[in-house]
Amino acid sequence: MIEVSAGIIKRTDGQILICQRGAGRHNAHLWEFPGGKREPGEDAAQCLRRELGEELSLPVRNVRELCVREAEGIRFTFLTCETDAEPTPTEHKAVRFVPPRGMLRYPFCPADTAVARELALNAPRLRHFLWDFDGTLVDSYPGLTAMLLKACREAGFEVTPEYALELMKNSLGHAVTTLAAEHGMPREGLQAAVDRQNEDALVRDYPPIPGIPETLRALRAMGGQHYLVTHRGRAALECLAHHGLLDLFTDTVTKEDGFPRKPAPDSVRHLLNKHCIDPAEAVMIGDRPLDTAAGRNAGILSCLLDVEGRFPDDPCELRVSSAKQLTESLCPEVTGV
Repeated sequence: MIEVSAGIIKRTDGQILICQRGAGRHNAHLWEFPGGKREPGEDAAQCLRRELGEELSLPVRNVRELCVREAEGIRFTFLTCETDAEPTPTEHKAVRFVPPRGMLRYPFCPADTAVARELALNAPRLRHFLWDFDGTLVDSYPGLTAMLLKACREAGFEVTPEYALELMKNSLGHAVTTLAAEHGMPREGLQAAVDRQNEDALVRDYPPIPGIPETLRALRAMGGQHYLVTHRGRAALECLAHHGLLDLFTDTVTKEDGFPRKPAPDSVRHLLNKHCIDPAEAVMIGDRPLDTAAGRNAGILSCLLDVEGRFPDDPCELRVSSAKQLTESLCPEVTGV
């Protein structure tokens, strides 16, 4: 098996060196930790020092092994080291020092992706988890879709369940506004039909998203704190209590608190300030772009639970396709193979 050394090179300010591969190379334009193939007779540290000298003219010190990973048929040894010098690239398209959290914004080569994410999410470790309700904690969309279809029929027109769901994935308000305009009726008329459905009465029985109870408990067992940030009223709290989940939450923000709707950051900032939360230790988790935008607007990380792949262009720092992936995605451990 081919052996490769890769360096996680830190400056005294804590920033880490990443390099972009050039055009025409394998994994072109992706980012990586610099290094290269081990030659006969070299150990991992000797290989790294040689490669950094050849490719970047970069001296390093305090070289230590961090972990070993295998990808694409290659065994990668990742080593940490330090430098005070500036790299002079000869093979890479670009090089830059970035804060550990900043690495979440870069597309890395397959071998480097997990290590970059693990380093980023342990600098510092996430401890405060802010959750959206509908579609994130509970599977409310079947009920919401049925409610909206019934309101549309009451207003004198029909829409398909698929189209109703597509609109509601933006927000229920967006769905009402769009459908009213498309069918030539005042928005207030359709909103009144929606309000008459008394949808809050159904909220208690909405089931948790598969994997969410386990994720909430696992993160809490690791010392995490949970917070609810929802546009819904207190029916959301009744739903969580019904499923034995409300006691896992440190605090909640609901419609009755009167904050502007997401993506406005006010509700998120309220919780950060109230509980003296370090923004670097917090993440907003939701299933729609308005949720992740609320987190970014408040200056914290955002994580999109995008089961159906509806929002591939959302600029969230973290993304999962299943709630079962959340624990490892939010709190990864740096370990060897």
